[in-house]
Amino acid sequence: MSKRAWTGGGVIVTVVAATLVAVLVTAASGQDAAPTGGPPHTITVASTATISTSPDEAVITFSVHTDSPNSMVALNENSRIMNGVIAGMKSLGITLRDMETRNISLSPQTINRGLSTESTIYNASTSLEVKVHDFDLIGSAIEKGVAAGATSVRGVKFQVSDPVTAKKRALESAVESARAKADALAGAAGTEVTGVVQIKEEGAPASPQPYYLRNESYAFAASADLSVVPPRDITTKVSITVIWSIG
Repeated sequence: MSKRAWTGGGVIVTVVAATLVAVLVTAASGQDAAPTGGPPHTITVASTATISTSPDEAVITFSVHTDSPNSMVALNENSRIMNGVIAGMKSLGITLRDMETRNISLSPQTINRGLSTESTIYNASTSLEVKVHDFDLIGSAIEKGVAAGATSVRGVKFQVSDPVTAKKRALESAVESARAKADALAGAAGTEVTGVVQIKEEGAPASPQPYYLRNESYAFAASADLSVVPPRDITTKVSITVIWSIG
């Protein structure tokens, strides 16, 4: 009995061992057949592009300041003058669509504080932003605004009305430059660019930088014949970093 049990056990051990060998061989064969992966070979290129766009609109900001011991008088007088400024703009063909009120404020101010003559006056202030598309009207717009009672005129700002398109052109130029650099590097190394791994815009989001013409360029007499010369170009600058895959 014991001899038969031992012989049977020997057969079982032999079968199990053979099975383990078969499994190990199969696993090893599968591992050898699997493709080996790894990070792609890449080239990293930085590129900067600056494009010029002719400005097509100017922005003038008029401000009206009035004061009175009576708050309503100060506010009403301010409104009357600003309505005159708006009427002056309309007389030049500038529509309400190109005008925007930027600020309305009313605040008290104490005069001769602590003295027997102490009193309170109210300061009212309003600002109007006007967009001018015909640059020949800039001087006339300033004159009419001042003649209507505007107490200050901030420097004229020249800008591009469609900054999105301007930035798109700059980005396209930057990517083209980056590709040319990558092609040169890859060619020198005996390979070629096969695709884009990553594109990153560096720094703050770019937009056409407006050109400011400061108040020192103006004489604010109502009879002045103001001539304002716009800048030739508005610049848009972008910087990008591109990682290209190479074969």
